[in-house]
Amino acid sequence: MPQHYRSPLLSALEWLDHAFLAAGEQPPQESIYNHQRHSPNVVLDSDALPVKSREADGLIGTGTRPVAVYTADCLPILIADSRQRQVAAVHAGLNGALGGVLINTIRLLCERGATPDSLSIAVGPAIGPCCYELGEERIERIQQENPNDLAGLIVFSAQQQTNPNAVRAQAVATTQGVWFDLPLLAKRMAMREGVPEAQIELSQICTYCMAGERDSYRRNTHFDHGYQQRFSWIARTG
Repeated sequence: MPQHYRSPLLSALEWLDHAFLAAGEQPPQESIYNHQRHSPNVVLDSDALPVKSREADGLIGTGTRPVAVYTADCLPILIADSRQRQVAAVHAGLNGALGGVLINTIRLLCERGATPDSLSIAVGPAIGPCCYELGEERIERIQQENPNDLAGLIVFSAQQQTNPNAVRAQAVATTQGVWFDLPLLAKRMAMREGVPEAQIELSQICTYCMAGERDSYRRNTHFDHGYQQRFSWIARTG
């Protein structure tokens, strides 16, 4: 993965700037971000100061200061609303995604004047289905509990797929479980909320096998390379 990744979808919008940064890179100094707890909570930037004073995993930017999230293998999701020129940053691991953090962010943006078809959503580098193994008991629990009516949207396979774009070894099965597609779950959630498929972009960059040694928390548990947080940020510029 390059030092930072920019979404072609968001880059087409002239009124904002954004980046998905590599491990260890810092966001703009004036960035606002929360104390992330894999929660469904979403707050406005005006309610999130000082930085890391709120426990929330979704952050909506109403001014010009960048809003940011930090991740390792979880989904960094950046959202732009072309109608009201709002932006948002979402941190969605499996627990946060199932808990509804992305759904809640989309709904709050719409309560503030967006419409689903005014949203552009970019899901940045995160662990992919080529390397994200979950135990079968976890899948069974998700299907039984069906949080936010999401059981029908989850995608997994008993067979690990080979990633032709891998630059490092893919994860090796440790639980004899299944291989889970978290980015696709996010896309399906956004589509269920009414966001057009053409306005949802997945980076297709797996942090485990396609990024740097220190980009993946899970890779570090297997190889002890160490890991560093990866910031992703978005800001309105005009």
